[in-house]
Amino acid sequence: MRTDGARRPTQHRSRPSEWRRAVTRLPEEAPAAGRARDFATSALRAWEVPPDTREDIVLATSELVTNAVEHGRGEVTVVLRQNDDRVVLRVWDEDTHVPVPRPVGQDSVRGNGLVIVDALSESWGYETGAEGKWVWAEFALPR
Repeated sequence: MRTDGARRPTQHRSRPSEWRRAVTRLPEEAPAAGRARDFATSALRAWEVPPDTREDIVLATSELVTNAVEHGRGEVTVVLRQNDDRVVLRVWDEDTHVPVPRPVGQDSVRGNGLVIVDALSESWGYETGAEGKWVWAEFALPR
């Protein structure tokens, strides 16, 4: 698992103006994951992200927002950024507890969100602050 909280998404040489950015804020409630999926799908389609990669990012978005609603607190913020060769997904909640992947349970349908994000993304991690945390995942775009 790639869960070193000190890590940051890969630094890129592109200027900030070369990144596309989409942001949404969601209430702390169960429908937030569905709204986050719709938001991510719409942004990624507009950016012409290939369908297979788009589906991976949408699923990761759903998993991270579900975790933020179930284990975090407060309003949830979702940020997608894209440049030529990657997409970075960031999800904010107002809880400072760091995300910890659970061991995969054979009979469990729940509790595998971070394992799924780990499998789908190139890398992932978290950054904590005094008022909450960002959990991020980075995805390479096919060339």
